[in-house]
Amino acid sequence: MKSAGDLAGEGVERGLASWYGADFAGLPTASGEIFEPGRISAAHRGLPLGTVVDVTNERNGRTVRVRINDRGPFIAGRIVDLSKAAAEEIDSVVDGVVPVTLTVVSLGSGRRSASARTGTGDEAVVTSWAVQAGAFASEENAARLKERLAERYPKAWLEPFDGLTRVKFGPYASREEADSARETLADLGLAGIVVPHR
Repeated sequence: MKSAGDLAGEGVERGLASWYGADFAGLPTASGEIFEPGRISAAHRGLPLGTVVDVTNERNGRTVRVRINDRGPFIAGRIVDLSKAAAEEIDSVVDGVVPVTLTVVSLGSGRRSASARTGTGDEAVVTSWAVQAGAFASEENAARLKERLAERYPKAWLEPFDGLTRVKFGPYASREEADSARETLADLGLAGIVVPHR
């Protein structure tokens, strides 16, 4: 996958798009907004939150314009996770996963919504980072992934969050270290995201 910097410069990325819906309805997104499958939005691993992109289904030429408000997808090869409403716009709900072209329209600020901030003013300075390898509605599935990661990432842990169980490992002192660790997940067919360590 291209880095966010590369994508910002060139503006185009090609890969697979999936979608997510009712299982995540009502849960907070990475931006702090509440996820609503009936509203058009999307998740991307690297673009700044608030970035607006056009996603074109290469099978039928249909395009939807979405704003990135979440992080994901967590499966290698997939570049964007659409809300169900966005997937309906490009007729990809039945197929589930489709090849797409993603074109950046405008870069977002990367800031979370005001309601999601825990401090005042600008967001708190992050002093350490972790890698989130997945998030599951089933704690059993999360535990299976943790076991799978254990040999390579001995500091993996489970973290409950609003009805989901996140699988994380780390922490790392810098964003660069965490990014390097995240990239090694590709060897296992996974694609995690870097998040602040709490």
